[in-house]
Amino acid sequence: MAQKVTKPEDPKKSGNNRGLLIAFIIILFAINVIQLFFNLKQNSEIKQQKATINDGKKRIDSLTTELNKAIEDLKAKKEEIAKLQGDTTELGAKIRELEAARDQALRSAANYRTKYENIQSQIDAANRIRERAMAEVEKYKAMLEEKEKQIIAQKQTIVAREDSISKILQQKNILEDKVQKASKLAAYDFKIVALSPKGKPLSGDEFKAKKVDKLKITFTLGENEVAEKGGREIFLRIIEPDGASLFDLSTGGGSFQYDGKEIFYAMKQKVLFDNKKQPVSFEYKKGSSYKPGQHRVEIYTEGTKIGEAVFKIKK
Repeated sequence: MAQKVTKPEDPKKSGNNRGLLIAFIIILFAINVIQLFFNLKQNSEIKQQKATINDGKKRIDSLTTELNKAIEDLKAKKEEIAKLQGDTTELGAKIRELEAARDQALRSAANYRTKYENIQSQIDAANRIRERAMAEVEKYKAMLEEKEKQIIAQKQTIVAREDSISKILQQKNILEDKVQKASKLAAYDFKIVALSPKGKPLSGDEFKAKKVDKLKITFTLGENEVAEKGGREIFLRIIEPDGASLFDLSTGGGSFQYDGKEIFYAMKQKVLFDNKKQPVSFEYKKGSSYKPGQHRVEIYTEGTKIGEAVFKIKK
Protein backbone atom coordinates (compact mmCIF):
# COMPACT_ATOMS: atom_id res chain seq x y z
CA MET A 1 0.00 0.00 0.00
CA ALA A 2 1.23 3.58 -0.71
CA GLN A 3 2.42 5.45 2.36
CA LYS A 4 0.59 8.59 3.38
CA VAL A 5 2.53 11.77 2.60
CA THR A 6 2.12 14.49 5.23
CA LYS A 7 2.68 18.12 4.29
CA PRO A 8 4.97 19.82 6.86
CA GLU A 9 3.86 23.00 8.56
CA ASP A 10 5.47 26.31 7.64
CA PRO A 11 8.32 27.28 10.03
CA LYS A 12 7.07 29.23 13.07
CA LYS A 13 10.09 31.49 12.78
CA SER A 14 8.53 33.14 9.74
CA GLY A 15 5.96 34.94 11.91
CA ASN A 16 8.61 35.97 14.45
CA ASN A 17 10.83 37.33 11.70
CA ARG A 18 7.96 39.39 10.32
CA GLY A 19 7.29 40.87 13.77
CA LEU A 20 10.95 41.65 14.24
CA LEU A 21 11.09 43.23 10.79
CA ILE A 22 8.18 45.53 11.65
CA ALA A 23 9.84 46.50 14.94
CA PHE A 24 13.07 47.31 13.12
CA ILE A 25 11.20 49.47 10.62
CA ILE A 26 9.61 51.47 13.48
CA ILE A 27 12.99 51.91 15.18
CA LEU A 28 14.58 52.95 11.90
CA PHE A 29 11.86 55.53 11.31
CA ALA A 30 12.29 56.98 14.82
CA ILE A 31 16.08 57.15 14.46
CA ASN A 32 15.76 58.90 11.12
CA VAL A 33 13.45 61.46 12.73
CA ILE A 34 16.01 62.08 15.52
CA GLN A 35 18.73 62.37 12.90
CA LEU A 36 16.66 65.07 11.21
CA PHE A 37 16.31 66.97 14.50
CA PHE A 38 20.04 67.17 15.07
CA ASN A 39 21.03 67.78 11.48
CA LEU A 40 21.09 71.57 12.03
CA LYS A 41 23.35 74.14 10.52
CA GLN A 42 25.10 75.24 13.72
CA ASN A 43 28.59 74.37 12.49
CA SER A 44 28.58 76.93 9.63
CA GLU A 45 26.83 79.48 11.84
CA ILE A 46 29.40 79.00 14.63
CA LYS A 47 32.24 79.66 12.16
CA GLN A 48 30.61 82.94 11.22
CA GLN A 49 30.18 83.82 14.87
CA LYS A 50 33.87 83.06 15.59
CA ALA A 51 34.84 85.58 12.91
CA THR A 52 32.94 88.29 14.83
CA ILE A 53 33.73 87.04 18.35
CA ASN A 54 34.62 90.55 19.51
CA ASP A 55 31.07 91.65 18.91
CA GLY A 56 29.79 89.59 21.83
CA LYS A 57 26.33 90.95 22.13
CA LYS A 58 25.60 90.48 18.46
CA ARG A 59 26.96 86.95 18.61
CA ILE A 60 24.94 86.08 21.71
CA ASP A 61 21.80 87.52 20.12
CA SER A 62 22.47 85.45 17.00
CA LEU A 63 23.08 82.32 19.03
CA THR A 64 20.00 82.99 21.12
CA THR A 65 17.92 83.28 17.99
CA GLU A 66 19.36 80.05 16.60
CA LEU A 67 18.87 78.32 19.93
CA ASN A 68 15.25 79.39 20.03
CA LYS A 69 14.78 78.06 16.52
CA ALA A 70 16.56 74.81 17.40
CA ILE A 71 14.52 74.44 20.58
CA GLU A 72 11.25 75.00 18.72
CA ASP A 73 12.31 72.49 16.04
CA LEU A 74 13.26 69.93 18.68
CA LYS A 75 9.99 70.45 20.54
CA ALA A 76 8.03 69.92 17.33
CA LYS A 77 9.96 66.78 16.54
CA LYS A 78 9.58 65.58 20.12
CA GLU A 79 5.80 65.81 19.69
CA GLU A 80 6.03 63.80 16.47
CA ILE A 81 8.10 61.09 18.19
CA ALA A 82 5.66 61.03 21.12
CA LYS A 83 2.79 60.49 18.64
CA LEU A 84 4.77 57.57 17.21
CA GLN A 85 5.14 56.25 20.81
CA GLY A 86 8.91 56.66 20.58
CA ASP A 87 11.32 57.36 23.45
CA THR A 88 11.68 61.14 23.92
CA THR A 89 13.65 61.07 27.19
CA GLU A 90 17.04 62.01 25.77
CA LEU A 91 15.54 64.56 23.39
CA GLY A 92 13.53 66.18 26.22
CA ALA A 93 16.61 66.41 28.37
CA LYS A 94 18.53 68.04 25.54
CA ILE A 95 15.75 70.59 25.01
CA ARG A 96 15.80 71.50 28.68
CA GLU A 97 19.58 71.90 28.60
CA LEU A 98 19.42 74.15 25.56
CA GLU A 99 16.66 76.24 27.16
CA ALA A 100 18.72 76.63 30.32
CA ALA A 101 21.77 77.61 28.29
CA ARG A 102 19.75 80.15 26.33
CA ASP A 103 18.25 81.71 29.46
CA GLN A 104 21.63 81.87 31.16
CA ALA A 105 23.12 83.53 28.07
CA LEU A 106 20.44 86.21 28.16
CA ARG A 107 21.07 86.85 31.87
CA SER A 108 24.83 86.92 31.50
CA ALA A 109 25.63 88.89 28.40
CA ALA A 110 28.92 90.02 29.97
CA ASN A 111 30.14 86.47 30.03
CA TYR A 112 29.22 85.87 26.43
CA ARG A 113 32.49 84.08 25.62
CA THR A 114 32.02 81.49 28.36
CA LYS A 115 28.39 81.07 27.49
CA TYR A 116 29.26 80.86 23.82
CA GLU A 117 31.71 78.06 24.53
CA ASN A 118 29.10 76.36 26.69
CA ILE A 119 26.56 76.65 23.87
CA GLN A 120 29.18 75.35 21.46
CA SER A 121 29.68 72.37 23.77
CA GLN A 122 25.94 71.72 23.84
CA ILE A 123 25.77 71.86 20.06
CA ASP A 124 28.78 69.56 19.79
CA ALA A 125 27.01 67.15 22.12
CA ALA A 126 23.93 67.33 19.91
CA ASN A 127 26.10 66.59 16.86
CA ARG A 128 27.63 63.60 18.63
CA ILE A 129 24.13 62.29 19.31
CA ARG A 130 23.35 62.78 15.64
CA GLU A 131 26.48 60.85 14.64
CA ARG A 132 25.57 58.01 17.00
CA ALA A 133 22.05 58.01 15.55
CA MET A 134 23.49 57.77 12.03
CA ALA A 135 25.62 54.83 13.14
CA GLU A 136 22.54 53.16 14.63
CA VAL A 137 20.68 53.75 11.38
CA GLU A 138 23.40 51.98 9.41
CA LYS A 139 23.44 49.12 11.92
CA TYR A 140 19.69 48.63 11.72
CA LYS A 141 19.76 48.89 7.95
CA ALA A 142 22.29 46.06 7.88
CA MET A 143 20.14 44.03 10.29
CA LEU A 144 17.06 44.65 8.16
CA GLU A 145 18.87 43.54 5.02
CA GLU A 146 20.04 40.37 6.77
CA LYS A 147 16.54 39.61 8.08
CA GLU A 148 15.04 40.22 4.65
CA LYS A 149 17.58 37.80 3.16
CA GLN A 150 16.66 35.20 5.80
CA ILE A 151 12.93 35.64 5.17
CA ILE A 152 13.42 35.38 1.39
CA ALA A 153 15.54 32.25 1.88
CA GLN A 154 12.87 30.73 4.14
CA LYS A 155 10.14 31.55 1.62
CA GLN A 156 12.20 29.95 -1.15
CA THR A 157 12.71 26.86 1.02
CA ILE A 158 8.98 26.67 1.76
CA VAL A 159 8.06 27.10 -1.92
CA ALA A 160 10.59 24.44 -2.93
CA ARG A 161 9.28 22.10 -0.22
CA GLU A 162 5.65 22.69 -1.24
CA ASP A 163 6.60 22.08 -4.87
CA SER A 164 8.34 18.85 -3.88
CA ILE A 165 5.32 17.75 -1.82
CA SER A 166 3.00 18.62 -4.70
CA LYS A 167 5.07 16.47 -7.05
CA ILE A 168 5.13 13.61 -4.53
CA LEU A 169 1.35 13.79 -4.10
CA GLN A 170 0.90 13.94 -7.85
CA GLN A 171 3.13 10.89 -8.32
CA LYS A 172 1.28 9.14 -5.48
CA ASN A 173 -2.08 9.83 -7.14
CA ILE A 174 -0.75 8.62 -10.48
CA LEU A 175 0.59 5.47 -8.84
CA GLU A 176 -2.67 4.84 -6.99
CA ASP A 177 -4.58 5.32 -10.24
CA LYS A 178 -2.29 2.85 -11.98
CA VAL A 179 -2.67 0.36 -9.14
CA GLN A 180 -6.46 0.80 -9.23
CA LYS A 181 -6.55 0.26 -12.98
CA ALA A 182 -4.14 -2.66 -12.77
CA SER A 183 -6.22 -4.33 -10.05
CA LYS A 184 -9.43 -4.09 -12.11
CA LEU A 185 -10.79 -7.48 -13.10
CA ALA A 186 -11.60 -8.28 -16.71
CA ALA A 187 -14.26 -10.54 -18.18
CA TYR A 188 -13.68 -11.94 -21.66
CA ASP A 189 -14.17 -15.00 -23.88
CA PHE A 190 -17.97 -14.75 -23.69
CA LYS A 191 -20.13 -17.66 -24.84
CA ILE A 192 -23.89 -17.10 -24.99
CA VAL A 193 -26.01 -20.16 -25.65
CA ALA A 194 -29.80 -20.29 -25.87
CA LEU A 195 -31.44 -23.37 -24.34
CA SER A 196 -34.76 -24.87 -25.37
CA PRO A 197 -37.43 -25.83 -22.83
CA LYS A 198 -35.88 -29.33 -22.88
CA GLY A 199 -32.47 -27.89 -22.03
CA LYS A 200 -30.95 -28.44 -25.48
CA PRO A 201 -28.66 -25.74 -26.98
CA LEU A 202 -30.09 -23.95 -30.00
CA SER A 203 -27.87 -23.77 -33.06
CA GLY A 204 -26.86 -20.67 -35.00
CA ASP A 205 -25.89 -17.11 -34.09
CA GLU A 206 -29.47 -15.88 -33.88
CA PHE A 207 -32.11 -17.49 -31.70
CA LYS A 208 -35.82 -17.64 -32.39
CA ALA A 209 -37.69 -15.89 -29.60
CA LYS A 210 -40.36 -18.60 -29.17
CA LYS A 211 -37.73 -21.35 -28.80
CA VAL A 212 -35.60 -19.67 -26.11
CA ASP A 213 -36.35 -20.86 -22.59
CA LYS A 214 -33.07 -19.96 -20.90
CA LEU A 215 -29.82 -18.21 -21.68
CA LYS A 216 -26.52 -19.73 -20.56
CA ILE A 217 -23.90 -17.01 -20.38
CA THR A 218 -20.31 -18.11 -19.74
CA PHE A 219 -17.15 -15.98 -19.56
CA THR A 220 -13.69 -16.00 -18.03
CA LEU A 221 -12.36 -13.80 -15.24
CA GLY A 222 -8.84 -12.93 -16.29
CA GLU A 223 -5.71 -13.59 -14.27
CA ASN A 224 -4.64 -10.57 -12.15
CA GLU A 225 -1.75 -10.70 -9.68
CA VAL A 226 -2.39 -7.14 -8.48
CA ALA A 227 -6.01 -7.65 -7.45
CA GLU A 228 -6.67 -8.85 -3.92
CA LYS A 229 -7.81 -12.42 -3.49
CA GLY A 230 -11.24 -12.96 -2.02
CA GLY A 231 -14.94 -12.98 -2.69
CA ARG A 232 -16.43 -10.91 -5.49
CA GLU A 233 -20.06 -10.20 -6.30
CA ILE A 234 -20.58 -10.54 -10.05
CA PHE A 235 -23.61 -8.78 -11.54
CA LEU A 236 -25.23 -9.76 -14.86
CA ARG A 237 -27.15 -7.17 -16.84
CA ILE A 238 -29.15 -7.92 -19.98
CA ILE A 239 -30.14 -4.87 -22.04
CA GLU A 240 -33.00 -5.24 -24.54
CA PRO A 241 -32.94 -3.60 -28.01
CA ASP A 242 -34.96 -0.66 -26.73
CA GLY A 243 -32.47 -0.02 -23.88
CA ALA A 244 -34.54 -1.49 -21.05
CA SER A 245 -32.75 -3.61 -18.43
CA LEU A 246 -34.19 -7.00 -17.62
CA PHE A 247 -34.74 -7.61 -13.92
CA ASP A 248 -37.15 -9.48 -11.74
CA LEU A 249 -36.89 -9.48 -7.96
CA SER A 250 -38.41 -12.97 -7.83
CA THR A 251 -35.58 -14.41 -9.95
CA GLY A 252 -32.71 -12.65 -8.14
CA GLY A 253 -32.74 -9.30 -9.90
CA GLY A 254 -32.17 -5.97 -8.23
CA SER A 255 -30.25 -2.69 -8.55
CA PHE A 256 -26.92 -1.10 -7.57
CA GLN A 257 -25.22 2.29 -7.86
CA TYR A 258 -23.01 2.89 -10.88
CA ASP A 259 -21.48 6.21 -11.93
CA GLY A 260 -23.77 8.10 -9.55
CA LYS A 261 -27.03 6.54 -10.65
CA GLU A 262 -29.11 3.43 -9.96
CA ILE A 263 -29.02 0.66 -12.57
CA PHE A 264 -30.77 -2.70 -12.64
CA TYR A 265 -29.34 -6.21 -13.00
CA ALA A 266 -30.88 -9.53 -13.94
CA MET A 267 -28.82 -11.83 -11.69
CA LYS A 268 -25.82 -11.85 -9.40
CA GLN A 269 -23.56 -14.45 -7.84
CA LYS A 270 -20.57 -14.49 -5.50
CA VAL A 271 -17.31 -16.08 -6.65
CA LEU A 272 -14.01 -16.64 -4.87
CA PHE A 273 -11.33 -14.94 -6.93
CA ASP A 274 -7.83 -16.44 -6.52
CA ASN A 275 -5.88 -14.26 -9.01
CA LYS A 276 -6.05 -16.98 -11.65
CA LYS A 277 -8.20 -17.46 -14.72
CA GLN A 278 -11.53 -18.88 -13.73
CA PRO A 279 -14.79 -19.51 -15.59
CA VAL A 280 -18.06 -17.96 -14.46
CA SER A 281 -21.48 -19.06 -15.70
CA PHE A 282 -25.03 -17.70 -15.41
CA GLU A 283 -28.28 -19.38 -16.45
CA TYR A 284 -31.03 -16.83 -16.83
CA LYS A 285 -34.73 -17.60 -17.39
CA LYS A 286 -36.78 -14.61 -18.40
CA GLY A 287 -40.24 -16.18 -18.14
CA SER A 288 -41.53 -14.51 -21.30
CA SER A 289 -40.50 -14.17 -24.94
CA TYR A 290 -37.51 -12.02 -25.83
CA LYS A 291 -37.95 -8.99 -28.07
CA PRO A 292 -36.48 -9.32 -31.56
CA GLY A 293 -33.19 -7.49 -32.11
CA GLN A 294 -29.73 -7.22 -30.61
CA HIS A 295 -29.39 -7.67 -26.86
CA ARG A 296 -26.36 -6.65 -24.85
CA VAL A 297 -24.87 -8.52 -21.90
CA GLU A 298 -22.82 -6.49 -19.34
CA ILE A 299 -20.81 -7.84 -16.41
CA TYR A 300 -20.05 -5.68 -13.33
CA THR A 301 -18.14 -6.13 -10.10
CA GLU A 302 -17.02 -3.70 -7.38
CA GLY A 303 -18.92 -0.88 -9.08
CA THR A 304 -17.07 -1.30 -12.38
CA LYS A 305 -18.06 -2.76 -15.73
CA ILE A 306 -15.51 -5.46 -16.59
CA GLY A 307 -16.87 -6.89 -19.85
CA GLU A 308 -19.73 -7.09 -22.32
CA ALA A 309 -21.05 -9.12 -25.25
CA VAL A 310 -24.09 -9.22 -27.57
CA PHE A 311 -26.56 -11.79 -28.89
CA LYS A 312 -29.45 -11.55 -31.35
CA ILE A 313 -33.05 -12.67 -31.14
CA LYS A 314 -35.25 -13.13 -34.23
CA LYS A 315 -38.94 -13.67 -34.59
